[in-house]
Amino acid sequence: MAYAAITSLMRTLSLHFLQPQPHLPLQYKQKIVSLHENLGFLQEVLEKSEMAYAYDNSAMKDLELEMRDVAFKAEERIEMELTTIYPAKGWTKRVACLLRLHGIFIQAVKQTDCLKKKLINIKSEKQLAKGPSQGERMRQRGLLHGSTSSQQPDLERENNIIVSKFSKHASIKFDSKMVGCNEEFKTIMDQLTRQSAKQLQVVSIVGMGGIGKTTLARKVYEDSSISFHFDKRAWVTVTQEFNMEQMLQCLIGCVNAASNGNLVESLRKHLKDQRYLIVMDDIWSSTAWKSVQRCFPDDNNGSRILLTSRLREVAEYASSGNSTINMPFLDANKSWNLFCNVFGKTKFLSVFEQIGRGIVNKCEGLPLAIIVVASLLSKTEAVVKKWKNVAENVSRYVIGDSNDACSRILYLSYNQLPHLKACFLYFGVFLEDYGIHVKKLVRLWAAEGFLRAVEHQNMEEVAMECLKDLVDRSLVFVSKQSYNGKMKTIRMHDLLRDLCLREARHENLLNVIRDEKLPFFKNKISCRWIRAASGFDLLPLTKCFHKSHSIHSPNSYYSVSVERLFSHFKLLRVVDIVCIFSYGYGVLNALANLIHLRYLSLRDSTNALPEYFDLELFEHWNMLSFIVPSARATLDFSKASGICKMPLLRNFCIERIVSLGNLSVVHRNLESLSWLDSWLCKKELFTRIPNLKKLGIYGGYGNIDFFL
Repeated sequence: MAYAAITSLMRTLSLHFLQPQPHLPLQYKQKIVSLHENLGFLQEVLEKSEMAYAYDNSAMKDLELEMRDVAFKAEERIEMELTTIYPAKGWTKRVACLLRLHGIFIQAVKQTDCLKKKLINIKSEKQLAKGPSQGERMRQRGLLHGSTSSQQPDLERENNIIVSKFSKHASIKFDSKMVGCNEEFKTIMDQLTRQSAKQLQVVSIVGMGGIGKTTLARKVYEDSSISFHFDKRAWVTVTQEFNMEQMLQCLIGCVNAASNGNLVESLRKHLKDQRYLIVMDDIWSSTAWKSVQRCFPDDNNGSRILLTSRLREVAEYASSGNSTINMPFLDANKSWNLFCNVFGKTKFLSVFEQIGRGIVNKCEGLPLAIIVVASLLSKTEAVVKKWKNVAENVSRYVIGDSNDACSRILYLSYNQLPHLKACFLYFGVFLEDYGIHVKKLVRLWAAEGFLRAVEHQNMEEVAMECLKDLVDRSLVFVSKQSYNGKMKTIRMHDLLRDLCLREARHENLLNVIRDEKLPFFKNKISCRWIRAASGFDLLPLTKCFHKSHSIHSPNSYYSVSVERLFSHFKLLRVVDIVCIFSYGYGVLNALANLIHLRYLSLRDSTNALPEYFDLELFEHWNMLSFIVPSARATLDFSKASGICKMPLLRNFCIERIVSLGNLSVVHRNLESLSWLDSWLCKKELFTRIPNLKKLGIYGGYGNIDFFL
């Protein structure tokens, strides 16, 4: 995580001290420039040097840990001083903080000088120091153990077994082509459409994670004969922690049913007298099946339900005596065909084919493992030594059952992501089986600060390139595309998510609060990212997390005091929460103290506020995205001078913008603006926002000046 720590510190220095017109009058800018240059040297080595990929280079691994700790600590100390300096009204207090800040820079320059010397020594010696092996580090993370665990790990969607998604030449192209399982496909199709039984029947697909259950189910679901045979089709992903209400809402949405408040009755009524196919993907318990079973009427018209599960007892319980479909492992030929399809070529030089086949054999016929290792090799230079290095590491750690083998192969692929590790681990802030919107994801990455600045590209463009790289490596997959073929939503396989959560916690980056599968842990060092579950109040934990950089709550807190919450988290860069607000946003003066804020998204889960209220804006110099939708908030620009002091602002969305006042500043970075009263859409406005790409208009269109 050294790369992310160094990049984040460089970004902080650039934003606060290295702008053409810095916010603070500094007499010691040369120290800051020297520190920035040292960090740039370390960053470049970590990104490009093969030492960063060396599995058993213990000296380099130890140095990376030291780099990470130095950078994170220096950034934390700098940001803490800035939280005092910016709001300070008297120069006496400011001067004292500036002197301390100067001392921090001097110490950081000395530390990074030392790190540079150590790095140069490692490069010149070109030898590996003895120490904990890669195998030992994997044991420490729970990836290697002596005995076979009887507990199945958390695994996820097998959608990424769909081959064409992972070809580096067609990473976001959808295709239902898959290797193997032809007999299983025919059997399922027969049970769904050609059997004479008219009563409602359940067909179950059983197999371990990563073996292709979801891929097979998706191929069946999207077959043209299925859409012709059934009047209604619906797909829902259940997961271990199933939510009955969300499941029903998903099914109702799929069949285009109108809800009358009673979700069960609405769904049942809409399916009545219809021949339907319901796919329930990744079901983990008989309880989940029993809770939703009553929603499906049996009208003796050939309706069917298709389940996928890792647990045979669950599948057999739901199938009510019908035989289950067992997913087989791929044989050697099918495994090699899958490898070639993912890699994007079928002909290799004999030496590379020999190495590749050896690696594929170690995957033991598990499609997910084959896909990931093929994607890894597709990113590896075609040099025999480098391919053999991958083969040796796969052979070294793939021992034991298939679950463990797959986990360790995924870890090897993750380990070769020096500049993308933080991007990969960030997926842990999202819920399991959550369709992550690409636009939101790249905005969050840009705000977090762990992406390297690239000349002539904004941070969202850099983030998009990083996301495409992760897709090419088969570490995430595209679940939806927009009308123009671009990525719209992204998902992560559960086995990869399990690795993501484990490594994020190991790196002390993420703490997930009130998650039964991930027990809460307290640490003396505050985690940078927090994800809080529904109904959980963070206030009692402010001492643990007061130095965290981002808070995510995908569901609502219950009556949380947002003002008090913000007053404790002084270093927040990202706030992305759904809350129940009793008093509106007009009293969120605590926002003024969040001087590091770059991404703000506050959503009211009730939308029950009685009347509109004015929204205040503060001076957030580094704000990139400001999103306050569906909260009956209005903005009068004439009273909100803070918007003029957000020069980096790219995305701005509130319920309603009612006045612009004398908007004199040109916002060259602003690309998305919502929701603007129609009568404000005049030519003089858009000359002040020359790079606007997306405009949300509130009300009618009669007064709009269509000059664009």
